[in-house]
Amino acid sequence: MKALVEKLKTLNTAKKDTIELLINLFVKTEFKKGWIFGGTIQSVPMLYFISIGLVRGSVEYKESTYTLWMLETGFLIPSHGFLATKGISEIIEILKPTTAYALNLLRAEKLAKEDVNLYKMLLEIYEENLLEGRKRELMLRIPNAVERRKYFNQMNPGMEKAITDEQISQILRIDKKYYYSIKRNNK
Repeated sequence: MKALVEKLKTLNTAKKDTIELLINLFVKTEFKKGWIFGGTIQSVPMLYFISIGLVRGSVEYKESTYTLWMLETGFLIPSHGFLATKGISEIIEILKPTTAYALNLLRAEKLAKEDVNLYKMLLEIYEENLLEGRKRELMLRIPNAVERRKYFNQMNPGMEKAITDEQISQILRIDKKYYYSIKRNNK
């Protein structure tokens, strides 16, 4: 819970009473390694805060699986949409035992109608997630793989050590053999 509280305090729209309200809305949950969820299967839209662990989001396209992101800590936004009720069919896989906090967005929506600051904090969480997506999009547009790896490591300190070489090569969108060569030559 401490990591969630600290993250909520960093939001520009954070106010003590709204943080306390959100803390009471988030429910602690544990995910075991190998657990998979996502897509449109989930009936209730949930916002998760990953406190500690490792989670991967991927999509399937033409018989291939593409890693979109990996997360050790931070907010996990529902990929199928909440208000728009449409999105991508994303597979979310737990790669390490993970502690998370879940917020039922239907419940939060009712309270946000009464509390403008709660609405603003939730909007800021979504905005931060959008900006993280733009950083990943920029990374994939860097043509030089060595520079792409350098950018990834600047944006995700320590993550390269937390995931496998195969996973990092998937994120960087380079062949695993080429990644080994880059890693060996650019320590």
